Amino acid sequence: MNHPPHAKFLQVLAVCLLVGGALASGHSAALTVPTPNILDTASPNAAEVSKLFWLVMGFSIFVMAIVVAFMVAGIVGGIRDRNHDEEPPQTHGNLKLELAWTIIPMVILAILLIPTLRAIFILDGFAAPENAIEVNVVGRQFWWEMTYRDSGVITANEVVAPVGTPVKLNLASADTMHSFWIPQVAGKTDLIPGNQRTLWFTPDREGVFYGQCAEICGDSHANMRLRLVALSPEKYETWLAAAQQPAKPPQAELAVAGSQLFIDKGCVNCHAVQGVNTYNRTGPDLSHIGSRTSIAAGILPNTRENMIRWLRYTDTVKPGVAMPNLGLSQEEAESLTAYLETLTLPGFDIERAFGDAPTKAASTQAAPPTPQPNDTLEKRVENPR
Repeated sequence: MNHPPHAKFLQVLAVCLLVGGALASGHSAALTVPTPNILDTASPNAAEVSKLFWLVMGFSIFVMAIVVAFMVAGIVGGIRDRNHDEEPPQTHGNLKLELAWTIIPMVILAILLIPTLRAIFILDGFAAPENAIEVNVVGRQFWWEMTYRDSGVITANEVVAPVGTPVKLNLASADTMHSFWIPQVAGKTDLIPGNQRTLWFTPDREGVFYGQCAEICGDSHANMRLRLVALSPEKYETWLAAAQQPAKPPQAELAVAGSQLFIDKGCVNCHAVQGVNTYNRTGPDLSHIGSRTSIAAGILPNTRENMIRWLRYTDTVKPGVAMPNLGLSQEEAESLTAYLETLTLPGFDIERAFGDAPTKAASTQAAPPTPQPNDTLEKRVENPR
């Protein structure tokens, strides 16, 4: 049975749509970290970007509708006249038509230029207010270091800020190009080695807002994530006071053994902990790692199981990471995890601050494979990723 050409086209289109939908659903099911909604803004800065987005989207839909209408009209007309042998009228040059498709796009672009310039002026035309909280942010492969200039508090991969107060970020890179992006509060800002950039915004509601390095920077570029934790002014002051205090010394036997492993295994040579070592910061500061909402630069919720997995299979969970795999046994990883869990903010509980926070959410990331017998500690230390 012969089908008309347009019926075959519709069949192929239907198959493509089904395959595309299946691939999209499979991809979304594989995501392990919440994807930020760029339209659910949490600052006036992001709201300006969102307004511009909707304006451009509206004009784009309008133009697309006209193009599709002409295309459908041409297809339908061609199908109706497919049995006619007459050659259609040939038109060579049409001044009115050429002027129309030149002037109309110019008018549309001119209309879009005005709100675009306005948004640029609003977002980049003013310096941060004098009462802004100033934070130095350094991008590294593949994590973020945050230092609060006034208080000296140092965190990793999480910016904590009060609602209603401007936050000024001094952005720099320690190695290669990165791009700082928390879509719900501000646009992207590129970090170029040797060149400091600034970005400021004002959170307008409480919550945890997810971000991502938006510049390909190496093997784990996609795993270089970050979060903004926006608190009420009262909760922020409580957090800030707690962040300036060292965590309580471990008491449980397993945690005490883990604190000794932290030194014996060389963790102390790269990671600072208040009261233990405050000068080695090749890696993230771990002074209050037990109170953070995530580990491994935002790719894993901060749970005991994930911490053990991270300590044992570092380079498998996050390819290209500079932290070497120390070949820890299960018992050593459990002991070290017990110690890291004691490094919490004195008098501040992030779960109580947000209720059902994403802190202890279960991870759906596949468990790393068991290391092969020939994957010796010596090889991993001599050739760290």
